[in-house]
Amino acid sequence: MRQLEKNLRQRTVTLRSERNRFAALAFVWGDLLLELDEDLRIVFASGASDGLLGRDIADLENHLFRDFLAPQFRPLVQEMLHVAQRRGRMDNILVRFVRPDESLSAPVSMSGYFLPDLGGHFFVALRVSVNSLPHELAQSIERDRATGLLDEESLSRVVTERLMAQRETGIRHKFSMFTLDAFVPLCDRMEAVARDEMLSSIGAFLRAHSVAGDTAGRLNTHQFGLLHRPDVAIGDLEKRIAECARDADPAGKGIAIKTSETDFTAGVMPPGDLARGVLYSIRRFCDTQKHGFTFSRLSGQMPNLINDTFGAMRDFGARVDRLEFEAVYQPIVRLPSAEIHHFEVLVRFHDDEGGLIPTDRLITFAEQVHMIHRLDLAMMRRTLKWIRTQLDEGIDARVAVNVSGHSLENPDFCRSVIALFEKNRDALPQLMLEITETVEITDLDMAAKWLGRFRDFGVEICLDDFGTGAANFRYLSVFDIDYVKIDGASIRQSLKTAKGRAFLKSLVDLCHQLDIEVVAEMIETDEMRDLVTKAGFDYAQGYLFGKPEGDITAYWRTLGRKKKRQRQ
Repeated sequence: MRQLEKNLRQRTVTLRSERNRFAALAFVWGDLLLELDEDLRIVFASGASDGLLGRDIADLENHLFRDFLAPQFRPLVQEMLHVAQRRGRMDNILVRFVRPDESLSAPVSMSGYFLPDLGGHFFVALRVSVNSLPHELAQSIERDRATGLLDEESLSRVVTERLMAQRETGIRHKFSMFTLDAFVPLCDRMEAVARDEMLSSIGAFLRAHSVAGDTAGRLNTHQFGLLHRPDVAIGDLEKRIAECARDADPAGKGIAIKTSETDFTAGVMPPGDLARGVLYSIRRFCDTQKHGFTFSRLSGQMPNLINDTFGAMRDFGARVDRLEFEAVYQPIVRLPSAEIHHFEVLVRFHDDEGGLIPTDRLITFAEQVHMIHRLDLAMMRRTLKWIRTQLDEGIDARVAVNVSGHSLENPDFCRSVIALFEKNRDALPQLMLEITETVEITDLDMAAKWLGRFRDFGVEICLDDFGTGAANFRYLSVFDIDYVKIDGASIRQSLKTAKGRAFLKSLVDLCHQLDIEVVAEMIETDEMRDLVTKAGFDYAQGYLFGKPEGDITAYWRTLGRKKKRQRQ
């Protein structure tokens, strides 16, 4: 009887253990279910092992789990299991395995639990990936070789994809930036092998705590970022990275880590705008951690950085679409007579307090979030309307509108310009275009094609800020243009020496040989006017001849008096 009771108790314990085991496995449903002991040895396996790993169940049991993983995923899985020991669970990550023929498996989604009550074992599920990225996005991803982390642009695209999924799941993720002070000197004083091991470990730490185990990136040599669940203990992650660096440092100094965390409240922004806003925010954070601008305030605080960017994008787009900005006009004069040839129209935005937003800051923002084409098109619409109004008042002033090189590469923008030209043919003799090179034009042939179509309408083309970028000389050989503006800073520098003056004159002569007239920018003194006149410049622009004004009638009256005196 006692033996029977003993056998029944043992059987009860066994059944209870089996019940708990399968209950745990049920929580980590998948195509292949595994139980790992404290040494990460597979002690139980069930499911489609052949389809996922190319191996029978019998070939898995009693083997170390890491031996089946592709080498590049072993640090990540090791860290994820370490995290699971503290948190009790492991979020989905994507891994790949080495098949018997040495080929890699397709990406597999891995999740699991750590249950200390069941011998401190891990219960893991492998299944066909549910967190995989769209094929086109997955194919475009670039990684930092040393850490295995996404590069800056790839991280922004993957974060955007996760944020789009967040809208459906309702899970609110956070984004954290890590700045590792003294990290570059640390890497420089380390042996290559030790440095590579440290970087691989840091990459594994960050990936293991990120959404889907692969939404972390290396932004530059010493800054990193990751999208993560709100319950991730960032302080613990900082400690792990700091300890790893200190242990690897031959001098024992280690590094200091500064972390900033933010929420995303992207609302219903379109995916394209969302992606550009994320990338812009990441870049602004890395660039001295100062935000570009908003219409309400300037902010350098990371908790507001990304959401301020989204707000600025929405506000900017709305103001542009409603033409809620000012236009001012600065004269360009013929040399040496100083007679007005045409005006350049410049945009002016004001913040909510009425202060003027620096134009260069606004243009940089619009280009980096790929919204500059909307501003350029709005300025074109406004200027054509302004020209018609001036013609009705007997003023036939010619006006040059700025067009970003970035806009010139946007086919939708160019088609919209053609449509505007078709509707405003009577105003086109007074219109000119200035192509700016704040952003370099990459597809020169396509840009030349569109410029040719613009010129077919009789619109003259000016290349702005010539001399500030090496691409300018390629533009001269490809684009059919009428004017070139030489950057004012380049002119001042060239005029300091005899060699510089000779080079400047040669550049002007080259343009004249190509039947291109030349404009000198930022002329503010009589001395500079005389020097550029001697160098052969055809036109000049600058405060010496007039500041940007919202009303050109004063300039026009002056011009009218000059013409009257000339007739007399």
